[in-house]
Amino acid sequence: MVIAEQLSCVTPPFRNPPLVLTVLEIRYPDIAGGLTVDAVAAIKEAVHDSLPIMVSLVEHQIGVAIDAPAPSQVTLRPSSRFCARDQTTALVVRNDALVLETTAYAGWAEHFRPLTRLVTEALERICAPDGVLRIGLRYIDEIRVPGIGGESEHWDGYINPRLLAAAAADLRPAGMNPTAWQGNIQYQTDASCALTVRYGPQTGYAVDPEGPTRRKSVLPSGPYFLLDSDAFWTSDNEIPEFAADGILERCDRVHQAASDFFKIAVTDKLRTEVFDQRTEDPT
Repeated sequence: MVIAEQLSCVTPPFRNPPLVLTVLEIRYPDIAGGLTVDAVAAIKEAVHDSLPIMVSLVEHQIGVAIDAPAPSQVTLRPSSRFCARDQTTALVVRNDALVLETTAYAGWAEHFRPLTRLVTEALERICAPDGVLRIGLRYIDEIRVPGIGGESEHWDGYINPRLLAAAAADLRPAGMNPTAWQGNIQYQTDASCALTVRYGPQTGYAVDPEGPTRRKSVLPSGPYFLLDSDAFWTSDNEIPEFAADGILERCDRVHQAASDFFKIAVTDKLRTEVFDQRTEDPT
């Protein structure tokens, strides 16, 4: 079934979702012979129904020699970007990685996983990378609550109190009120998977509204609570083959880690009063 047709019948998990960007990166050894014109054309055809707009890119990669008098070397790295017509979802394919991102996330099983299968099966069939080195899945949430200002205690009841510990009264010097901070946690979820989370109250935007992957709706700039979850798998002693089924199984594992953290980070009050929760979680 065409992914674009699936999207039209999906009901988002929240009416007011906090999730502003989802990014999946899959790294692999350099494709033998590089991304040829024929390979790019074949990828374009494979993803055309979902991501019909193609743009050729040239990225500048700077290599700095440590303790050497030679100047930095700049390598031009070609890549191709395929995006939806509304520019909210995009795929970038490079010689050593693919990056799939969206600002219009509509659920893991309903939306992002099928799209991941589409692009990985296309790359497996067309380019046949030698293996998989790393899989990273990142969710960036800008949690905004109407009426919440820059005072740390305003988040009480909305965010798990353990994530607000940095603003606890016994940690505040006299006369000082913390208005912004950023915590960082890394969990080892199993032998080859981990989850890193950055969190804390911020002001402005975590994701540029004018970035290349567009946001359909942008709330006014102001205070928000950041949840930036990066779940990832890395190969250890063995580099597995680049096979869509195996990649999706690893994606399921890293997605589950990010989803589990989100469930404990936010409160029922936040879900009900702000997100207006439906029957499923947003990650």
